[in-house]
Amino acid sequence: QSFNADIVCLQEIHQDDFHQWLSPFLFQLGYGEGIFAKRGGTKAKDGVVIFFKRDKFKLINQYRLDYFDIAQVQFPTEASLATYNVALFCLLQIQNNKTNVSKEEEQQLWICNTHINWNHTLPATQLFQIRTLFNELTRLNKDTSNKPFVIVVDFNSTPNSVVHDYIRNGFITDTADYYSKMHEIYLPLFDGDSTKTKKYLTEPHMYKNVMENAYNKNTFLMPFTTRIADDCCGTIDYIYYQHDCIRPLQLLNALHNDGERAIHDDFTLPNEQHPSDHLPLMAELNLVSWSPENDDTNE
Repeated sequence: QSFNADIVCLQEIHQDDFHQWLSPFLFQLGYGEGIFAKRGGTKAKDGVVIFFKRDKFKLINQYRLDYFDIAQVQFPTEASLATYNVALFCLLQIQNNKTNVSKEEEQQLWICNTHINWNHTLPATQLFQIRTLFNELTRLNKDTSNKPFVIVVDFNSTPNSVVHDYIRNGFITDTADYYSKMHEIYLPLFDGDSTKTKKYLTEPHMYKNVMENAYNKNTFLMPFTTRIADDCCGTIDYIYYQHDCIRPLQLLNALHNDGERAIHDDFTLPNEQHPSDHLPLMAELNLVSWSPENDDTNE
């Protein structure tokens, strides 16, 4: 409530919590009812959700992506890739106070919220899901004339992981330390065809030159976004944006009131100041091509 963000993206939200209190509470604060995408499977009760201020945005389209379904089609023999994780895409149009707004003046952007597989010892699964995410974003953007996008994600992966190399570089380089291991894992999925395996790993995604993490060495780096114990501490949550048409103006430092306390080993999450096992991230973003009076979007 104190953050007053224009767009709120949450992961691991139980469906009962969403319907019984979270959506009604945020509606009272000026948000829409929220878009909820539950993970697949019969046992899963949680999912991801996107809320937005109803006086600032209009929902144009929404789409859910089930990684399990894609894995079943592309790699039906590899059970480790077929995990019940989900991504939610919302195409939002910024509400313009002007009357008789032309199509050229309408500003839209994609917001993607996803939570990929938790098991960092299965990098092939995490890579498959992120690769699938970008393929889907490319497909959706072809249908909507390449709208700018923001990806809010719990990667369950640290900045030096294969997942982030794929995002930053646009592909997996065959000189990377982990390339041989990834090639070994994927090779049976392509019936031992090394050429097809290499193409799958090294083929660049469409956004390889325009992806930027809002929290970076040139802006501000969080020391960690989760710290449950000494053996579970690191940055695994991110806000990625398309830097050719979006730029960050301000970033939230969720630890600014904790001072030196946060660097000590006994500082774990959740605690009395932080009720979640993840710290919140928040970025004030500027849509570069938007008019000055409406150029600030908080996420």
